Amino acid sequence: MLRWESCNDTAFSAASKIVNLKISALSYEKMLSDGAEPAHENPGKDKEELERLCSELLEVLEKMQQLQQKMEKLTSTFKGVWDLEAYQCSGGTPKPILFHTWPTMLFYETSLKMSEMYKKEICLKKTIVGEIAHTAEQDLLMVYLSCWLYQPYVESSIKVLLESMLLETGHRPL
Repeated sequence: MLRWESCNDTAFSAASKIVNLKISALSYEKMLSDGAEPAHENPGKDKEELERLCSELLEVLEKMQQLQQKMEKLTSTFKGVWDLEAYQCSGGTPKPILFHTWPTMLFYETSLKMSEMYKKEICLKKTIVGEIAHTAEQDLLMVYLSCWLYQPYVESSIKVLLESMLLETGHRPL
């Protein structure tokens, strides 16, 4: 989650710069359409900067996708452990205690819930990356930026869930 947050912050910075470039370009176009004298502006430089920022945003999105895929693999591992435990303990054999209080099934369910949140968030971020540089409406640009920052599919309970998992595995002291 720390890596995700770091990537999200980096990408938000790039997305903010893209939005600022787009808004200034839209303002410049409006000023020209109103018949005002054009100030000395270099549209070629802005286009290069926009391309560089879009590339940076795509790179960070790729890192975020890799993190989400790791979460899916971890969820799959928990599912495998749960299935193995169910197979070995069928017929009345007591289940081994792997964690402090949580059964393996709860780890799988929690991991699945977290993975699904991030999967939805990645889909949203892909849409934003695909649209942000081509949007000509200032309000929509601001919505994209807000969605990137506030991550609507990542529930606030996720930090509590992660801390609970860390406590259960002994990675956080009680």
